[in-house]
Amino acid sequence: MALGNSRGGMSFKARYFPITARPLRMSAGLNRFGTDFGQAERDREFFQVDGERARYLVAKRQAPAERRVFGTDHAASRRARKAALAWMRDTLGREAPDVLVSAAHDRDARDEFDALARSLQEDFCVLGAGEDYAGRAALIDVRFPSGWRPERLRDASFLATHAPVPGFPGDAQAAQSMVRAMVERGPFVRFVWTLSPDARLDRHPDLLGMASWQRPEGVFLRVERQVTVPLKAADASLFLIRVYVYPFSELTSDQQARTLAALAAMPDEIRAYKHLPNPAELAALLAHTKSLPAQAAEHAGS
Repeated sequence: MALGNSRGGMSFKARYFPITARPLRMSAGLNRFGTDFGQAERDREFFQVDGERARYLVAKRQAPAERRVFGTDHAASRRARKAALAWMRDTLGREAPDVLVSAAHDRDARDEFDALARSLQEDFCVLGAGEDYAGRAALIDVRFPSGWRPERLRDASFLATHAPVPGFPGDAQAAQSMVRAMVERGPFVRFVWTLSPDARLDRHPDLLGMASWQRPEGVFLRVERQVTVPLKAADASLFLIRVYVYPFSELTSDQQARTLAALAAMPDEIRAYKHLPNPAELAALLAHTKSLPAQAAEHAGS
């Protein structure tokens, strides 16, 4: 799964390559947290701090306020948020105490959650199980969405939230089973990937000025590392999302070939959901466009 990496302090950047040439199915794909995906001890960190943190935080602080959505304010939601905040602070105290210091000194933050969101490279959601394990978000703070609208999901159930995903089980019982696993078991980690015509971290579909496959700035592999943390005592779960963007040109020749094979094997409904070009279109684009790392650095924070 690793792209290959040179390690060392803040210069570290995780290099994940979760692509196989098999036909892609949209599934849970959960792995036990701490599994080594090529990053050694860094795969045992919930919050990965690296040398790109400054541009991540610039982009986070540019995101519109509506990217943060609170669920209906009732006792269960407050309990879920309180448990998530305590877990985040405790974990950061062990993994990245400097982040806590940064958050504590952020005078522009609206509250403790906002201060953490403005100091972390990860986005996060807090999910409350609910009496029926339907799962509803007590808090969504997603400033780097991959083509979806977090502001529209206030009080949406877990099933409704994932309804647009091709292949997602469309029955309440399956959704309840997933919510129960997130609340009572784990932590787990999974990866999702797509290709992007630019290196933006924030790819909200309503943003103006984004590149498209008709007018691309290059080809980039976009990977999300998603971690679920059970907060069983509060009947809740914390969901962490970290976005990584890699220029296609930085992949090895084998990884590039595997990516093209995966795209060729991808079911049409998944390719449409991800807004990806077909294999012939992508091959033509790669033949005429170079994915420049300098360009990635220039646009990733916008």
